Amino acid sequence: MNQNTKVMETNSAAADAALAVWLEMWNGDSEIARRICSADFRIHFLISDADGSNPGDDVLGAESFARFLDRYREQHPDVVFSEVERAIDGAHGRMLWNVRDGAMAAGGIDVFDFTDDGLIREVWSTTGTRTHLT
Repeated sequence: MNQNTKVMETNSAAADAALAVWLEMWNGDSEIARRICSADFRIHFLISDADGSNPGDDVLGAESFARFLDRYREQHPDVVFSEVERAIDGAHGRMLWNVRDGAMAAGGIDVFDFTDDGLIREVWSTTGTRTHLT
């Protein structure tokens, strides 16, 4: 029998609470990052900025991420994210979301790894070219 002995667990209530405010944070409250992200937090965006740069690659830790979010909101003041669905599975989670900026609308997905106590340790994020159906 093949049994996965590397199953990781997390505080699922804390992890779900972190995801519950994830988009509130993106919509303008960067202080949330300091509460829900770990000291070794990392984020990986699967698309580059228009100039080819990847500023998310420089984020390391909750404090760094909060500063990144403040810069993002300065550059994109009218962007609004909305949750479509989220789920926690052990030490991992996922969220489907939509984003709107004026007439532009798209959907995305974030995949999360959590610490034992439910903080977000790492996230992979990508944006599509159409919204999720709700």
